Formats: sequence, C-alpha cells, structure tokens
Amino acid sequence: MSTWKYDELSVDVAVVGGGLAGCAGAIRFSRMGHRVAVFEKKAVTEDSYKRLCTHFVQPHAVPLLDGLGLAHLREPAWSVATKAVFVTPGGVIETPGGYDPGQPDSYALNLERRVLDPAVREAARKQGVDYLEGTGVESLEEDESGWTLHTRGPEGTRRYRARLVVAADGRRSRLAGLLGNPTESRPNERAVLFGYFTGIEAPEGNRSIFVMNDGDLACTYPLVDGRTELVLFAKKSRIDDWRGAGERLERFLEYFDGLEAAPSVAGAVPRSPLLGYTDYPSQIRQPVLGSVAFVGDAALSLDAMSGVGCGFALQSADLLARAFDGRSLEGADLHAGLADYRERFESTILPHADGICGDSLVGKDEATRQRMFTTICRSRELSEKYLALTGRMVRPAEFQQAFMRGLMSQRAGAARK
Repeated sequence: MSTWKYDELSVDVAVVGGGLAGCAGAIRFSRMGHRVAVFEKKAVTEDSYKRLCTHFVQPHAVPLLDGLGLAHLREPAWSVATKAVFVTPGGVIETPGGYDPGQPDSYALNLERRVLDPAVREAARKQGVDYLEGTGVESLEEDESGWTLHTRGPEGTRRYRARLVVAADGRRSRLAGLLGNPTESRPNERAVLFGYFTGIEAPEGNRSIFVMNDGDLACTYPLVDGRTELVLFAKKSRIDDWRGAGERLERFLEYFDGLEAAPSVAGAVPRSPLLGYTDYPSQIRQPVLGSVAFVGDAALSLDAMSGVGCGFALQSADLLARAFDGRSLEGADLHAGLADYRERFESTILPHADGICGDSLVGKDEATRQRMFTTICRSRELSEKYLALTGRMVRPAEFQQAFMRGLMSQRAGAARK
C-alpha cells in the first residue's frame, strides 16, 4: 500500500531543474501565457550558483538575455563585453572592431555565474513562474491527458499534473534515468584548472586571450571589478604531478608566466582557490524522449574548453520555446512542437558536438594543426569564419566548406608563383 499523501496541483509546463536552461525555458513558456512550475531539488540562496563554469557567454547567446528580461546584465556593472583573440600555431586570429550595444551578437560576455544564476532565478519569479526550491521529482508517469509528477519538498509529498515536462536537471539528469534516455559518453583527454585573481592588467579592449600551446589551451578572461579569471585546459599528464594546493597554484602561475602572448601574471594575487576537474567526458542525450523535452546539460554536456555550456543552455531553451510558438500543449500540437524542437536541436546545436569532442582528444598531429591554422591566418575570410564558428554563429559544415575553398585557393596561388 502506498504511503504517499497528495495535494494535487495543476500546471501547464513542469520544468525539472532550476538552473540556467530550466529558468530560461520557464520564462519563455510563462511569457506565452502558460502556467509554469520549476522543481529544483536543492535549497537555493543568493549564493547558489554553478561553480564549475568559465562563464564565457558566446556571441550567439548574448542576444537571448534580452528575451529573458536580463538585458541589464550586458551593462558594465554586471559583465565585461569582450572579443576573442586566438594565439594559434599558425598565427593570431583576432575579432576586429569595438562593442556596439545594438549588435549584441557581435561580441561575447564574461558574465560570471555568481551574477547570472541568481538573476535568471529572480527573472523567473518576477515573470510569475512558481519556483519550488528544495523540491525533487521522485517519479512520474504519463496518461492520455498528460503527466503526473510525484514530488517531495519542504511541505511534504505532492502530486502535480502537467501537459508538458521539460528535463533541465543537468548532466546527471535524474529524469534521463527514470525515463530511460541513454547517455552517450565521449572521452575528454584534458583536465581543467581555473582561478580568480587581481593584479593582472586587462588586455586592450578587454579582449579575452586564448593561447594554444602544445595541445593545451590557456585562457585569460577580464572580469568586473578589476579581476581576471585564468583557465588552463591541459593534457592530464601535464598536471598529474602538481600536488597540493600550494604547489598547484605555483605551477599554474608559472605556466601562464611562460606564455609570451598571455598578460603578465607577475603581480597576480589569488582571490580564490584553484577549481577544476580531471575527469569530465562529454555527454549527449536525445533532445526528446517520448513526450519529454531535454534542455541544457541534460541534453548535451560537452568539454568546457569549447565554452558552449551557458550558450547551449540558453539556446536549447530558446529553440524549445520557438518550437511551441503559436502551438498549444495538447494533442497533435504537443507532438508537433516536440518534433519541431528535435529538428531544431539536431540541426542547430548537435552539429557542433563532433568537432568539440574531436578537440577533446589531445593526441593530434601538431604539424597538421599548424598547417590548418596557417591556412586560416593567411585568409581574412577564413579567420572571420573561424571566429564565427567558435562563437557558434555558423555551423561546422559552413566553416569546413570555406576552409576547403581557401585551401585550394592558396594552393593555386602558390602554384602560379
């Protein structure tokens, strides 16, 4: 006999997971006029935010903040508008120009999660979303009229009815396990270490510097209040013997000090311990399983070196909402909306996964990489396409076609000489 006791409540959309993707999706569905509840299993305070994140919001995702009521986060008090400078084996690729607030997709944002996460939760609450913190979904089942979610929270056990369920519960998605959405895991041969510092002069124009060095990527992000985040994506073998907090910090700064293209760290003062991980395989799941949509890390959690975590969280929520624009949450409309979302996700986001996962393997031929980047750096068109690809403004196939044209053009030019 069941020991559950219920107060049955009804919503239109149940979002499981109260992070970035979950709140973004909840806001968008609420703005369509739907009743939305977010179920967040953890207790939440103003100090609750995702720590393991480099918070580099790619250009493709910056405009999406406006549609969530978060346009103010693009202002200097909250974030640093930035553009990428890639120091590659074949030369330097730098995003040209200044910062035009009227073109938010022309630059990236160094927007820290300690700012972004509380802001998006508050925006959801202001929009009228019922944000249920400390409330987990224990089980759920579907019938002809929708979903029943069995929850446990501060007020005990409750049962909610919903017409649409959105899984936004992260890379360890409980809903994926409950519903049987399989996880495709791909190896990531890099580890990451990062920390926050003062005493590092920001590059001209607040550029974010990405230095490719023998299979590693060293990143320098200028932040608000004169702080800087240093991030190192390195071969696991490189940092294996960096033992203890003190030695690890010393070796970490020595590494950056040895990079001519990086800002000087001679005056760096640590403002946080070093954070990071050594084992973080990329994960891919189906964006739709049955009649449940998966967004954010619950659908796609890739090597953080690509910097797509925040961007794909916001974009997947946006694609889901767009798929239901003008559609109801019932019958044929519901299934058409989910099918539309699957197609949008698979054509817009998923094509980037193969390249990102390939970059996670460090055993590449460095001579081949050098030839590739030399080809890119010799062509303004290819440099612009590469920047657009890394900013997730174009799909990999478009860059690959441009690269092959550029390569053939350079070879033809060399042959004529």
